[in-house]
Amino acid sequence: MKNKRIFGGLALALAGMTALAACSSSGSSSSSTPSSSSSASAVKSGGTFTYAIDQDVAGFNILQATDSEFVLQEILNQTWPSAYVPTNTLHLQLDTNYVTSATVTSSSPQTIVYQINPKAVWSDGVPINADDFIYNWQAQSGNPKFTDVGGKAFEPASTAGYSLIKSVTSSNGGKTATVVFSSPFGDWQSLFGPMIPAHIAEKVGFNNGFQTFNAAVKVSGGPFEIQSYTQGQDIVEVRNSKWWGTPPPLDKLVFRIFADDNQIPPALQNSEVNGANPAQASLQFKDAIASVPNLTTSIIPGLEFQHMDFNQANPYLAKLDVRQAIAYGTNRADMVNRIVGPITSAVKPLNNRIYMPNQPQYTDTSGGLGDFNPTKAKQLLTASGMTMGSDGYFHPSTGPEAGKDLTFSISTTSGEPVRSEIEQLFQSYMKNIGVKINIQNYSPNTLFGTVGPKSEFDIIEFAWVSTPFPSGNISIYCSYTNSSLCGQNWDHYANSQVDTLLNQAASSLDPATAAGLYNQADALLWKDMVTLPLFQQPQLYTWNSTYGNVLPNPSNLGLTWNAQTWGLKAT
Repeated sequence: MKNKRIFGGLALALAGMTALAACSSSGSSSSSTPSSSSSASAVKSGGTFTYAIDQDVAGFNILQATDSEFVLQEILNQTWPSAYVPTNTLHLQLDTNYVTSATVTSSSPQTIVYQINPKAVWSDGVPINADDFIYNWQAQSGNPKFTDVGGKAFEPASTAGYSLIKSVTSSNGGKTATVVFSSPFGDWQSLFGPMIPAHIAEKVGFNNGFQTFNAAVKVSGGPFEIQSYTQGQDIVEVRNSKWWGTPPPLDKLVFRIFADDNQIPPALQNSEVNGANPAQASLQFKDAIASVPNLTTSIIPGLEFQHMDFNQANPYLAKLDVRQAIAYGTNRADMVNRIVGPITSAVKPLNNRIYMPNQPQYTDTSGGLGDFNPTKAKQLLTASGMTMGSDGYFHPSTGPEAGKDLTFSISTTSGEPVRSEIEQLFQSYMKNIGVKINIQNYSPNTLFGTVGPKSEFDIIEFAWVSTPFPSGNISIYCSYTNSSLCGQNWDHYANSQVDTLLNQAASSLDPATAAGLYNQADALLWKDMVTLPLFQQPQLYTWNSTYGNVLPNPSNLGLTWNAQTWGLKAT
């Protein structure tokens, strides 16, 4: 993930604009192929666009728990089908290349009927049909009666919504899929996007069949297909000869892999790459590309935020007083001024995990628990049974660090200047309140493939990228004891009241009611200090101006969401 994790692992997965959905809770959706708010540019046929990505992929199944990364979403935007697509304006559009209509035919039980485009076909000639809907539901349902190859449990990134489906049935020769829910799901448009090819996955396996580059990975249901992958170097996509829609102007999309963002500006200068969306927008990167000719650069707020997670399996972080002390001791305003201020003045300390400030549902749910108050931080550490040592650090009276400096490690992805600065500032803030911080960083694949999922950290810092669907948050914050549904809860956090609120919100078909419930849940997450939101991450997009129809998308789809329309400008 672009050194970023995707909420819920959904291709349409990231955080909360159902009020802007293109279809209502009853009747038929408004149908259109994904487009933009801007008129299309005239472009020529042919050519290659080389796009810089700042990490290699962990695997090729975006729906699988360890592969749910932003960079993979950018790659799969043009190869795996999605029923609905959030556009660059965060409105949802039905992609009629795949589904000609999606109609709510009943509210009790909630029933959605999908009419699949009769022309839709996988690149190996197998029709895209209701079997794909059935398999994608079962693999992500969290229901133990459905198993992967060899009888193993499926390992989806998220079960949000899919766990509420009672049945998916096929009719009309496989070109109609009828979805019936056991309980209502307000974010139903987040489902079935993207979709893994069922006829391939059921043979090679959902969990492991797409972990390395092989024939299965090449099967596409989009305008492009993956032709080749060279580890650590690039991924090449070419036109899908079986594509039934409007042919993409470009011959190739090349994803060039870079070890860190600092290598990208010279590549833009030398025309080795034609566009980029660095993991972290920074003044350093902005200044480095300022003199590169023929670049268009856009900086906008994204559905993404930097945050720190606290692993409650650590005996000291299990104490609420300690977690709250860390929050009170962290000067988020100073962090924002130093890191984001030189780029934009629009970003402030973030006081909500579920919604971003550019979403209408955003409200400050922090209750002051994110305020900077080092005096209160020290009081809380004292209240937790610790005493200040002569060296300026608190000493626990019990546990593995009894009589020693209270010490935690913080981990993030190596090679990221912004995250490195966050860590260093955090280290200095914590020293000020008597907490020792050691920095231990990892490669993105290790951090997100092992350290995070196996909870092998004390404090971990990274970015969540949201979709316009707040239900994607459920797998992060619902009780970790429910491992089949809450697989992205790495923090050993559990609160039944939060579970209830999140489930009630997901089941609400009224967007305003749902938003209120999600915000109530977030207020509890603040009180429990599960994670500390830092700031909304501004997104920097840059591309060569000789290409047309390039439109930044602040959702989890990123810049390549409409790459099927990109091309060299005709004039």
